[in-house]
Amino acid sequence: MNPEDQINALKQALRDVVQAITDRGEPLSDQLKEMLAQVFQHVEKRILELREEQELTSATTAPTPQLTPGPFPSSNINSFKYDPKNGRLLVKFQGEYPQQNGPVYSYDKVPPFIFDVFRRGAVAPKTSGKNAWHSWKKGVTPSLGAAMHALVKLGGYSYQRVS
Repeated sequence: MNPEDQINALKQALRDVVQAITDRGEPLSDQLKEMLAQVFQHVEKRILELREEQELTSATTAPTPQLTPGPFPSSNINSFKYDPKNGRLLVKFQGEYPQQNGPVYSYDKVPPFIFDVFRRGAVAPKTSGKNAWHSWKKGVTPSLGAAMHALVKLGGYSYQRVS
């Protein structure tokens, strides 16, 4: 049974319990009220767990959303998109030149302030270099690649390859 079906089954079970109690027409004892409160808390927790599972499943099976190109050239980052509601950062890296068909990774629970610093490229590279897309100089910002490495990768956020 998929997570959505499980959520619906839990909701229906709760409706059935509430209906059975209502049909009795008798006042509830304090003990029964306490038991019902515990059941509702347990069901609520399980529904949240199932919704998280559903989000993770849909993130790995859903088509990659349209990503926004970086605000300035990058030798490492092709494009990205951030969802502040759940802190999910999608990053498309540069691929083989000139197709730019690199992999897309999803980083979870990235705080808005980390994304803000990342999108500005406000971390300077530790080296100088050049590749097919761009050149970079040690200590000079903006750098999406350096910001990605220092803030997101070294930040320890869970991630998975999306495509």
